[in-house]
Amino acid sequence: MFEASEGLPCDVDELFSDPGRLVSAEPERVLELLDRARGSRARFVASVYRASAGVHRDLSPAQRRQVLALDAARLGDRDLAALFADADVPGEPGGQWQVDWVSGSLVDRRLVRSLTGHGGPVMAVATAVVDGKAVAVTGSRDKTLRFWDLATGRQLHEPVTGRTDPVSSTTAEVLSVATAVVDQQAVAFTLNTDGTVLVFDLATGRGTGEFIRVVESMTLDGRCVVLTVGADRTMHSWDLVTGRRLGEFAAVTDMAILDGRRVVLTTEADGALRVWDVVTHRQVGESLRVVRAVTLHGRPFALTMGEEQVPRLWDLVTGQPAGPSPTDSLDLLPECDEDLAHVFAVTVVNGRVIAVTVDTGETTLLAELTTGRRIGTLVRGREAAVMDGRPVAFTARAGRELRIWDLATSRQEADGMRVVETIVPSRQPVTFEVGMEAETHVWELITGGRDSRSHLGGTGRADSNGAAEIAVVDGQSVTLTAEDDGTVRVRATATGLPVGAPLTGHTDRVRAIATARADRYTLAVTAGLDRTVRVWDVAAGQQVGAPLTGHTGQVWDVATAVLDGRPVAVTAGADHTVRTWDLTSTHQIDQPASGHTGPVLAVATAVLEGRPVAVTVDADRAVQAWDLAGGRQAVEAITGLEGEASAMTTAAVDGRLVVVTAGPDAGIQVRSMADARQVCDPWLTHHGRVLTMATAELDGRPVAVTAGSDRTVCVWDLATGRQIGEPLSGHSGRIPAVATTVLAQRPVAVTGSWDKTVRVWDLATGHQIGEPLTGHTDWVTAVATTMVDGQPAAVTRSRDNTVRLWDLGTGRQIGSAPAGHTGAGRALTVITASGRPLAAIGQDRTVQLWDLVTGREMAAEYVLPLPVAALASTPSGALIVAFGPEVAVLSRR
Repeated sequence: MFEASEGLPCDVDELFSDPGRLVSAEPERVLELLDRARGSRARFVASVYRASAGVHRDLSPAQRRQVLALDAARLGDRDLAALFADADVPGEPGGQWQVDWVSGSLVDRRLVRSLTGHGGPVMAVATAVVDGKAVAVTGSRDKTLRFWDLATGRQLHEPVTGRTDPVSSTTAEVLSVATAVVDQQAVAFTLNTDGTVLVFDLATGRGTGEFIRVVESMTLDGRCVVLTVGADRTMHSWDLVTGRRLGEFAAVTDMAILDGRRVVLTTEADGALRVWDVVTHRQVGESLRVVRAVTLHGRPFALTMGEEQVPRLWDLVTGQPAGPSPTDSLDLLPECDEDLAHVFAVTVVNGRVIAVTVDTGETTLLAELTTGRRIGTLVRGREAAVMDGRPVAFTARAGRELRIWDLATSRQEADGMRVVETIVPSRQPVTFEVGMEAETHVWELITGGRDSRSHLGGTGRADSNGAAEIAVVDGQSVTLTAEDDGTVRVRATATGLPVGAPLTGHTDRVRAIATARADRYTLAVTAGLDRTVRVWDVAAGQQVGAPLTGHTGQVWDVATAVLDGRPVAVTAGADHTVRTWDLTSTHQIDQPASGHTGPVLAVATAVLEGRPVAVTVDADRAVQAWDLAGGRQAVEAITGLEGEASAMTTAAVDGRLVVVTAGPDAGIQVRSMADARQVCDPWLTHHGRVLTMATAELDGRPVAVTAGSDRTVCVWDLATGRQIGEPLSGHSGRIPAVATTVLAQRPVAVTGSWDKTVRVWDLATGHQIGEPLTGHTDWVTAVATTMVDGQPAAVTRSRDNTVRLWDLGTGRQIGSAPAGHTGAGRALTVITASGRPLAAIGQDRTVQLWDLVTGREMAAEYVLPLPVAALASTPSGALIVAFGPEVAVLSRR
């Protein structure tokens, strides 16, 4: 497609002027050309292609045109959206949907690329330069470490899975990531939930060692020897002159001085407890299996059987045999008070028990049990030490070679990576810094005190609880620290005195800070729990441009890099994505369109001042009303709800459109959409948690029908907040779904429950109508009502992977279709085409459309850039889709 002159800008611009070619072109080739667009129109189309490239790059051309059409509308160009929707795909039918409008509030033209692949929240990110290539390293709660090429967005190596503890079977997660250059080798460090600090070669993605804890240094046979222990409790002894390993002891639980000798205790997989001489590496004493443990007059005793099959009873208070002969000691057993089932093994040295193993795998030195005084020190050690007067850290490479890293002389390179050198081992003794918090200290030493995302606190920084970063502004070193109130303070590093005003704008805590140079500016980039990334001119103390929006979850980390000669920010979020942002255009970018800032939770339709609107509520406790004709906000948003809404619906009260929301405390609020005022005082329900809600008209009064975790349905007068009648009971499980309709000229509610049934209720009498509707074999998670041949019907969705159509007049099932997805999805609505009900089912990033009468899928599933959260139908038959923080209206052709 680009053979003849693909290096010429005019050819690239020509490509971006042809949506049909973009849809069918190989995505990797297109992504390589995005930065070469020159004309303003071509650059805009490139922004559209970038917006969801992490999603559509792996889709079919037919699905890619859907995503590109949506993103064009999100960026405000409906004409381009129509061109993408109409793009011809060889071998595929024409597009069956058109995009009427999309809210587009979180699409940002500064987005360079989204990196997708993690299966959980991304908690940490760091950047590096490997062979001249900008790379990122990310750690996630999916327990993997991943390596990315920032230019292409592709993973460089296979993901690395954290270590699994052999006892608890728990796999470690990555807490923080840092990068450095060690002896001209680019490496990444990871701080993990199991307390380990591992080292990886960025060129290969393979582990090259781990930081190990020093237990003790000593002189043995004229050699300076250091004892270290790893996270797997394996102790090694090393020659500090050669760096070679002298020996190892697996599963070490304790150390002691025994008869003037340094010994270690190990616990084997079979429960055996053994004692070893550190100098000779020979076993000391004998491990004996306990066949019975008892108490006698309140004193513990253990009966053992050695290799010679001679029984012996030991007094665990004194450590001595209970009698002068085995026969004498056994005579005591009939007088015992009770059995001690938890004592598993003992170790005997020179005819005396010195240690006991209990059946939890823990080892206890006998001296501590009997006298309260220890004869040794528990194996803890420290990861950072002092050698020749300078701080050092020890790493073990494949368990065979000891490396000592000089952390005192590490320096920052121009590309932002720290440079650390190894030093030659010496005969000087190793000491520890008194009072040092080992885990935090070694992490801050190897990262240069960059941040505190390790969750382990800080050591002497201006702010020990929040993120921190050092920058140079006008030749002066300043420290930026995050406060609990969401502000970032700038202080002179030398004096700690404030420099300018705090950086204010975040509405929640700042989790990470990074700095970069862009033109003549020193920029700070902050990532917060408010789901935004903000860029600041540190010298001016002002935010630059609008927040970088796009993450649909909290943003946990940020790093900066240089990509194709321009500074970029790389952010990691709870939405499982890593995003790269162009920092060169922050001074020119326009403010994004206003809209939701958090994921949309629910959507409903209504009429406001004679205009049809869509009403939506998001996780940031804001309610928006959208003009269905053009997608503009119809009125000011309602903000400040009491907690995140668990359910939302709309109604008309005294001629006014009201929005009804349920909070996490099972309370109900009714507000006027026009002016946000309370229609009546909020009230509490007894549901425990309101899971679903609908509205109806009863005896001329608007009412709300609520259901929840207490397995009941309640009816409320929306004008007064008073309950009407008694709760409707009958379901034996939670009720996550309710819809209302009119049956035989009487208002009814249709409910779906975890008890696998659907029930119909007469709202006037409070009685159930007929028998429960049965057929689903798992939880019923969603209900919608419609008309079929002029008769009221209900559509239900279940976790059994089916959607069913019910005639409410007869109580019979009249249609069904596979849901296409398993799980407890709740996104369901019904639209009508040619008088036939079509069920729209949303889950993950797709919407499916089924004819419930024939059981046939009407079209291939529609793919969206973000997960579908809610669906609704418009009076004209269009489909409203809430995906992430966005709202779109789609029409069938």
